[in-house]
Amino acid sequence: MEDMDRRKARRKETRAAYETRRGSRSRLSLSTKVHGMFRETMSSAGTDQNDSFLELLLQTYQEHSENCSTSSVRNTGDRRCPLVASTPVKTVTGQVDSGSDVPSLPSSVGSIHTTRSSSHNTEDSVASETNKFDISVSFVEKGDYIYPKEPIVDVENDSDFEDPEATLSLQIGEDCRGLEAVGPENDVLGEVTDGQGDMTSEFTRSGLHKKIGAEEGEEMELYIISKERLVDLATKAKSRCQRCGSSVQVAVRHANGSAAHVDWVCPDGHTTPSWCSQETINGSHIGDIKQASAILLSGNNFQKIKMMSQFMRLHCINKTTFYQLQKKYLCTCVEKYWEGVQRETLAKHSGTPVVLCGDGRNDSPGFCAQYLTYTLMEHDTKDVFNVHFVDKREVDMKSPVMEAKAFKESLHQLEEKGVHIQEIVTDAHTSIAKHMREKRPDITHSWDVWHGAKNLGKKLSKVSARAATRRLVFWIRHVVLHFWYCAKECGRDTRALKAKWHGLTHHVTNKHTWISGMGQSNTCDHGELENPDREEWLSPGDNAHKALVEVAYERKFINNMRYFSNFRHTGTLESLHNHILMYASKRYSFEYPAYRARNLLAVIDYMAHKDRPVTTDDQGKQKHVAVWSKHAKNYVARPVMVPKTYSYIPVLMRDILARRERDEMPLFAKTGLMPGDPRAIRPRLAPFPPPSIEEILGRRHTRLDGN
Repeated sequence: MEDMDRRKARRKETRAAYETRRGSRSRLSLSTKVHGMFRETMSSAGTDQNDSFLELLLQTYQEHSENCSTSSVRNTGDRRCPLVASTPVKTVTGQVDSGSDVPSLPSSVGSIHTTRSSSHNTEDSVASETNKFDISVSFVEKGDYIYPKEPIVDVENDSDFEDPEATLSLQIGEDCRGLEAVGPENDVLGEVTDGQGDMTSEFTRSGLHKKIGAEEGEEMELYIISKERLVDLATKAKSRCQRCGSSVQVAVRHANGSAAHVDWVCPDGHTTPSWCSQETINGSHIGDIKQASAILLSGNNFQKIKMMSQFMRLHCINKTTFYQLQKKYLCTCVEKYWEGVQRETLAKHSGTPVVLCGDGRNDSPGFCAQYLTYTLMEHDTKDVFNVHFVDKREVDMKSPVMEAKAFKESLHQLEEKGVHIQEIVTDAHTSIAKHMREKRPDITHSWDVWHGAKNLGKKLSKVSARAATRRLVFWIRHVVLHFWYCAKECGRDTRALKAKWHGLTHHVTNKHTWISGMGQSNTCDHGELENPDREEWLSPGDNAHKALVEVAYERKFINNMRYFSNFRHTGTLESLHNHILMYASKRYSFEYPAYRARNLLAVIDYMAHKDRPVTTDDQGKQKHVAVWSKHAKNYVARPVMVPKTYSYIPVLMRDILARRERDEMPLFAKTGLMPGDPRAIRPRLAPFPPPSIEEILGRRHTRLDGN
């Protein structure tokens, strides 16, 4: 905690220093003549980028200062105009991310300006020839150009506008707010107006990106457009240079993501402000954020989406951007939304005893799982109460122990939230059964009938695989159904359940009335059979009948009959765990935050659509579809449900965009581990760090080596 507090304090200090540097504004005083000479020189050179801007500005000043004296400047009453460089002193080189405006430009005049004194106030009188035009201009920050706008008169009355010596105010970026519109050649720079003076949109200082909010970003629609059509559109929008009238060529640049930047290139070297195909939120393209969000929220895998994009030559975000967005915003938003869903569910059942069904799901097949998801669902309403996760690093790398640990912790979490648990239903996990028997006798513990019937069918399939007991194959399905029937019709009475079950071994021999161990006469509940002379009847005492008696009257199975007397089953919970495969496949490995988020998304999806009605036709009759069942080996009719609406997706998308909008730190700033992350216990599953590749290859030997 102390280390984390120190890191937070250090980040705050760094941020405060950055804001202090960014808030500083350097000023430069120019007369109208100097500005006019500068504009002519810059127009003839055909460039307005910051390096050329400053160099030409110095050259213009030097040429003008040779013909002017200090006294002449003072006596003319020439008023000075401020030229604001609205970016902090910072030079950045290298590749920019997808949220940046344009590649950074290293300043060639940095040493000139940084050595000059910037402590003088440009609005004060100049004392000498050396500091009369004292220059201290901030350099380019990552992704920003300094673009001069058309001169705007900064005087008290309109008559000064005709004065050639009038003071002109050149302002850049955010300082342009509230001023009149600029000329047509700079129509995409700074703020854009609708012609009536009302602010309709906000752009970055370079004018390349339009900035929007989270609400507008969520409703933003995106389209796929080919590069050729984009070039054609840009050519129709601006076919000639706005300075010399020459025909321009359109160039499309990839913006390291899903966006594209368009440049208009003049053959005479004149530059035109670039245009971006997407809006931005806090410096990130809206398409990049929404694409990363959609990959996770839809349960897709980034590598597959990236491969699909490569095959169709569609520009996509890179892996680093996706995982950074996922770590900083996506997983956090999913966790937050699930907390709200859980609060509503617990409030719905507040003050009433509940019957919960619990089951665990491993993240991979077999017994080598890294994560386990334990879900508790209400038996009657099918509402999910709690989802708990356990990593094998929390149980000393022993995967079979994870389910018992997750069960105990899930039970404790719900009881801390005031849930009154009357009964809990699980599978026949021995550690859980022991814990409930010894530690929690106050809660009724039942076993899932579905798991019991499944295990019974497996045992019968195994014993019927021999040639001597092959006739038992026909009865496997009937025995399993009889187990379901006995648990359902016993009236929660264990003795009645056992009595009905004991009639099984008599029924398979075509004997439907028998004497029980208590001397009572018992009869099958099926009534008169339609075909009593069937060839599948077993003979009493033959191998198939003995195998059935051995399985049906197994001592452990009979003693555990009491766990099935309440007839509880977790079929819906099993379906939910199967639904998780859509979001978190067992064939892929995920980091802990992503695994949690994907499992919670599956639960959120289930909770939002579990009560969907069945689709009906024009006559109001429910629609069904025929589906082949491998288990039943026949076609079964399944109802056609109303399509899903995914009403929670816009809420999550807005939250993700809002978090990016509010984030004061850079996108790729380091983030700490979330609470409970098992990487705090050990950073990797391996017991020690990996050696060098050379060492691994050096000790590798194969059969082909001949050693």
